[in-house]
Amino acid sequence: MPDPDSELVLGKIFERAIETKKRVGQIYRQFARLFSHIPEVEDFWRKMNINQITHADWLKEIKESLTEEQVLSLPQVELVLKTHAIKNLFDEHSRREIGSLHDAYEVAHEIESSEVNTLFKMLTSEFISSEKKKNFILAEIDEHRRQIMSLQDKFEGGMKEIKIEGD
Repeated sequence: MPDPDSELVLGKIFERAIETKKRVGQIYRQFARLFSHIPEVEDFWRKMNINQITHADWLKEIKESLTEEQVLSLPQVELVLKTHAIKNLFDEHSRREIGSLHDAYEVAHEIESSEVNTLFKMLTSEFISSEKKKNFILAEIDEHRRQIMSLQDKFEGGMKEIKIEGD
């Protein structure tokens, strides 16, 4: 039986996915602080943070519902590759400077269009048995992406002029 601490068991993939969602939430919480001088924008990022925490909670529930055999099973290679791609995405993000709402939007758009949500979709689709709940979660991800896009629509090209607090 594989080692439960091995990076190549399904339980570890779930742990990484949960941590990823929490980390994205932290990014959005940081954006809320950076734009706290604009209540509407701050509220937008706070809601995005809450959505990510909810996603992490869903993943945790799914993981807890798995059998020990499933937790210790070898995941699909694609799941492992997605977790490595996510690490690279965060490494790249950590080097980016956020000076305007446009910069924050670009980071969020990249995250929401990346392997972060692909991994989330794969894990929820594979391990949730209820079709109704599965469809709800997948619709939630699509709605989340639309929310990010709505930010750009709302500020119609003026995002570069909306600077972080203190700039």
